[in-house]
Amino acid sequence: MKLINIVVSWLLWAQLSLCFSQESIHLTELSHASDDFIIEVTDGDLSLIDGPRDYFTVLIFTSTDIAHGCQPCEEARDIISRVSKSWFADYAESNYLAFINIDLINKPNMNIFQVLGLQTIPHIWLIPPNHSVEYGNPYKILQEGHFDFRVPKANKDEQILAFAQFLSENTQRSILVRTEEPIAKFLKTFLLTLSFILLIKKKGPSIITSTRKKTVTAWFFIGLLLFCIGGYQFTIQQGVPFIARNDKGGIIFVSGGMSYQFGIEVFVSGANYAALAISLVSLVYIGQYKVTDTSVIKNDYVKTALILVNTGVQYLLVSCLTSLILRKDSNYPYPFTKLF
Repeated sequence: MKLINIVVSWLLWAQLSLCFSQESIHLTELSHASDDFIIEVTDGDLSLIDGPRDYFTVLIFTSTDIAHGCQPCEEARDIISRVSKSWFADYAESNYLAFINIDLINKPNMNIFQVLGLQTIPHIWLIPPNHSVEYGNPYKILQEGHFDFRVPKANKDEQILAFAQFLSENTQRSILVRTEEPIAKFLKTFLLTLSFILLIKKKGPSIITSTRKKTVTAWFFIGLLLFCIGGYQFTIQQGVPFIARNDKGGIIFVSGGMSYQFGIEVFVSGANYAALAISLVSLVYIGQYKVTDTSVIKNDYVKTALILVNTGVQYLLVSCLTSLILRKDSNYPYPFTKLF
């Protein structure tokens, strides 16, 4: 049975492969031969993309020649490299998109720039498939309609996400941008966290240096936990701004919808959970508190009043939490008092 499944899978793959042109398969092979999956054009030769195309093409016009001093070119290459790696991580054998770099450091490539009359760099084009182009004119692709990506004025992460979104919208393929290798990221985060704790413990204020390591570590991980349940990772993956403003210029503390969340909401949610935890712990503590002649709470009436106040605070905090949820999902079935 297992052998039959293998044979059927192979036959299906063989049939699917026949749907791809030899040119697109060859481009995919060349892409995999590059560290960042970007094919370099040399000697002004565009024969790789001559003729009909059943794939999208990203053309990058740039220069790494020191004499040109093109800093935007270096930045554009970094952006495209991150996205190309993410694309091939998801669509390794799709034969659907090729990234091709035309660099002026290779002098014969100047012919391509002269044909186009380009006076500035960098340029990033996305050229759709075209099945009707005939062979024999490699530069024909330069005359076809294309989508022009302009790098926005933002930080690098936002620029990378913008380029990924640009490709996703025009190729109808979603791209999950990878930041770095998970193991490397974990080790780096772990070492930085450990170094930070040790540094604060040795060189920090006396209130910290005199505190036991176990206590400092516990408080640190409580803070980390609040960041996690507040939606920090979701916010990072979505690449949303930390603070956004409405039409009147006011800060938006809570966005609507389940698929979006501003950075400041991590702190709003985390503070709400922290306040709930503190209130609950204090409620338990007061409930078990023994009233004596020497205790801070002198009688049961004060103790009862504190319990009632704490219970009211608990209700308000839970109402605040459910109000946050209602802003995300108006059909949430278990709300308390809607506060905003």
